[in-house]
Amino acid sequence: MSELLVSLALLTVLTAVALPAYQAQQRQARRIDAQSALQQLQLEQARWRGTQSSHATDLNSLGWTSDLSPGGHYRLSIEEAHSEGYTLIATPIGPQARDNACAPMRLQLRHMATVVVSSGNELASDPGRCWRQ
Repeated sequence: MSELLVSLALLTVLTAVALPAYQAQQRQARRIDAQSALQQLQLEQARWRGTQSSHATDLNSLGWTSDLSPGGHYRLSIEEAHSEGYTLIATPIGPQARDNACAPMRLQLRHMATVVVSSGNELASDPGRCWRQ
């Protein structure tokens, strides 16, 4: 009986240590969903701008029928768009919403030439290194 209690105690300790690490790793892996969606939107904005006088202001114009990323972990939006650039936003939803360090993830085009990726509260940088692979 005591061996069973020791085994249960060890299992509980291992679970308490391993589960948060596993969840953090999953959140990090799901960031790829946001990155790929924002990069796809970037390509579609370039295509749109090739025939229009300004960048698209909504996802529907770019052919997106949903505001969700392909994996469904992020809600996508175009925060601002004009002739010189745009800001694309990926806000985590569901279990991914616990990814506080990287909420939201952004891709910006500035002055038709500079691409800036950022995350969290920083509009021009990625302090959490959320865009790294």
